[in-house]
Amino acid sequence: MPNSLCYSSLVFSLLIWTSVSPHHQVKMQSAYIGAVLIFQCATGAARDLLRSVDVPHYSFAGGKATLSCSYDLSATRLYSLKWYHNGTEFYRYVPTEREQPINIQPSHKFTVNELFRNDQRVTLSLSQLTVSASGQYRCEVIAEHPSFRTEAAKATMVVLKERLAPPVLVGGREIYEPTERIKIGCQLRQPFSGEHKPSLQWFLEGSKVAEAGGSLEAECRLTLGEHSLSAYKTLRVRVRMISYVDNYHSAGIMCVYVGGVSR
Repeated sequence: MPNSLCYSSLVFSLLIWTSVSPHHQVKMQSAYIGAVLIFQCATGAARDLLRSVDVPHYSFAGGKATLSCSYDLSATRLYSLKWYHNGTEFYRYVPTEREQPINIQPSHKFTVNELFRNDQRVTLSLSQLTVSASGQYRCEVIAEHPSFRTEAAKATMVVLKERLAPPVLVGGREIYEPTERIKIGCQLRQPFSGEHKPSLQWFLEGSKVAEAGGSLEAECRLTLGEHSLSAYKTLRVRVRMISYVDNYHSAGIMCVYVGGVSR
């Protein structure tokens, strides 16, 4: 919408220019130049300063988390970049303050260290996380004088009390007979509740057991946000068979059936 308005004002000035008499040309030339300047300023202001804010969805008490804020100030300069946790500022970068451009506020919730900084990105490391470090993280970028244009973006991180543990495989044996139905259970090692419950997925390698003594590698993968852990089981069948797979959930347990016909 801002670009459309600027374009209309420019065309309007050009139309007036062509409709006036020669003795008004000097006056209308000023109006035309003014319209061009307005058009250029509005076009520049339409560009986003803040490109992205990266915050992990899940972290763990006593661990670390990496936060990153990327920006584009090709049309202006940076006045300041700030990070907030639940509305409280904990990091500030002001390039024009030569003696102390970086200001980090101490917190009992985490320890802040700057990992990387250039004219496009600032990356922080939060260590010694506590559960109270959960919440909203916001990066705010302010352009230099005269606009002092401000843009901000936010993301939420949940800090869990305990680290993830690999899933547990239950009910599997090392060797199976050719016509035997194979049932393997996969379940969480630790209890989870609410919206922060991990997902369980099955992955199979070698679903066609081609010869006597052939094997099937079953992987149960636990995933929570960016974190994943797996448990593996190698299944062996005495004779050649063709297998099929069927997955289902039951009472928090995911099972896989591998069965077939002997040849």
